[in-house]
Amino acid sequence: MAHDIRAFPVRSAPYRPVDLQVTARADGELLLRHGAGIEGAFPHMLAPLAHWAENAPDTVWMAQRHTGKMGEGWAELTYAGAWDYIRPVATGLMDLRVGPGHRVMILSRNSIAHAVMMYGAMLAGAAVCPVTPAYSLLSKDHQRLAYVFGLLRPDAVFVEDGAEFAPALAALSRQPGWRGSLPVIYAKNKPADAGLTDVRAVSFWDLCETLIDDRVDEAYARLAPGLTAKIMLTSGSTSDPKAVINTHGMIATNVAMIRSVYDLATEAKQLEGGRPVMVNHLPWSHTLGGNAIQHYLTHAGGSLYIDSGAPTAAGLAQTVRNLTEVAPTQHTTVPAGWALLATALEGDAMLARSFFSRLRIMAYGGATMGQDIYERVQAVAVRTVGERITLSAGYGATETGPTCSNVHWPNERMGLIGLPVPGCEMKLVPTPEGKLELRVRGPHITPGYLSDPVATAAAFDDEGYYRIGDAVRFADPEDPTAGLAFDGRLGEAFKLASGSWVQVGKVRVDLLAAVDGALTDAVLCGEGGDVVAAIGFLNVPFCQRFVGASLEVAELAPHPAIRRLVALGVAKHNAAQPQTTARIARWTLAGDQPSMDAGELTDKGYINQRRAREVRAATVTALMAPLPGEGVEVG
Repeated sequence: MAHDIRAFPVRSAPYRPVDLQVTARADGELLLRHGAGIEGAFPHMLAPLAHWAENAPDTVWMAQRHTGKMGEGWAELTYAGAWDYIRPVATGLMDLRVGPGHRVMILSRNSIAHAVMMYGAMLAGAAVCPVTPAYSLLSKDHQRLAYVFGLLRPDAVFVEDGAEFAPALAALSRQPGWRGSLPVIYAKNKPADAGLTDVRAVSFWDLCETLIDDRVDEAYARLAPGLTAKIMLTSGSTSDPKAVINTHGMIATNVAMIRSVYDLATEAKQLEGGRPVMVNHLPWSHTLGGNAIQHYLTHAGGSLYIDSGAPTAAGLAQTVRNLTEVAPTQHTTVPAGWALLATALEGDAMLARSFFSRLRIMAYGGATMGQDIYERVQAVAVRTVGERITLSAGYGATETGPTCSNVHWPNERMGLIGLPVPGCEMKLVPTPEGKLELRVRGPHITPGYLSDPVATAAAFDDEGYYRIGDAVRFADPEDPTAGLAFDGRLGEAFKLASGSWVQVGKVRVDLLAAVDGALTDAVLCGEGGDVVAAIGFLNVPFCQRFVGASLEVAELAPHPAIRRLVALGVAKHNAAQPQTTARIARWTLAGDQPSMDAGELTDKGYINQRRAREVRAATVTALMAPLPGEGVEVG
């Protein structure tokens, strides 16, 4: 099948030619940079909104599903309409004494109101901090939320729904820094209606009707690249999250760096109206969803249809519905999302027709994706439209805007992180373990962490390169232009008792590819032991289809047919691995999914291996016991 797929032409975005410049230093370090410059950068994050409100006023900026008397549909907000809301919101915030040097804490899922509030606050000169809804809605003790509140010390709080977020607000109201005069801006359901009394509630819709005056134009004129636009939180999977300063110039320049790998004139001819359209679920509390998706589309004058689905079995149905109704020109999600979507595409011809009809770019971020998922998606694309669609990848971190590199050429090889985008300088530093540590520098890098000079100083080397904490390797040692591949987190690899290193990132991807669809992810275990073991997380829709029954994950994990399928995949994986450090000696299947609230799963869908082993300590013990525990299979 793979041979047949590759006989079909590739549909791709119009990439500029690869232009890599490599400098080798005497100490073994390598410097990489793109030969082209940055094109089309706006000076700050409000500039593209103002530009498109004037030059493409009727283009949809954002849309989201709504339910009303006339039924369900998409509520759409144009660029002109957005600017007509954002300016009054900025004025209303200044009336509340929220402006330059102030901070707005946002407790909300992705929504149009969230977006208008975010850009309105930034226009007023304030910095916004979108906090993952998990800290408010999934947490039982709200400790992480309280920590962020104390670190941020906001001058206003925005909540999408005052009733839904009432427990979180109640927890915050008990914090030492809470004050009754703090404005709590709500889009629906006044917090007082949920029993909260010590709250200065302000209607978001009242802010939208504020009469603007000269102050809003003066505020716009004050915006500059060096001003703080956002405070973005790291995932905090193993410790309290760090608050990463994101300046206007950092984000605005980074999206221009991404756009600079394209031939934009040719792209305009390919796309309807010359602008991209996406249906996307990635949370704006994370840099991939909030900067590389949301603001990328704003910069490009594109349209974002907000997907309330998620890269989970439960959230897939909404994503499928949305993608069936709105045909995207590009689609980006995490590998777990692609694994689920591949299953949906294989079984839903209507979805496939809509999804592939005008798609030019598919991309993933957040973790490495296996080749098996690519093959499955491409098989459906060929069957549906007679073409393959290039599947790219981006790479970066909260501290890097986020994008440092991407695969900016037609691509069929998974596991690559690409090459540096224009403006990003990479330094590859040899490590004692024989790896190449990646460090990055450029206008898209954070100036540091809020109120944490020690962490800020430790994050940079003596040349100003940010220590991103990952290792990379050349996909083809003889040809650097073939791109870089992720070679694991520097802190993720572990040693067996023999002293040999287990390269978790590569082993995980190879295992998932061998199992071919049944698993969405895996956690590797065995640190200090004699063998490598794995905890597998099931791809529920795939497994339900395989057994022909709508069983829950707890019923699928012990199912004989599923265990036989995984056993065959593990055996296939092991047969291709010459070293003990890459073979899976024992494995088990989790009867649940990884938990974001427990810190196993980050906002972008990436499993924190070390944290997952801590949360599942009993399972790890059963895996590594001299006599394997119940549910443990020997590979």
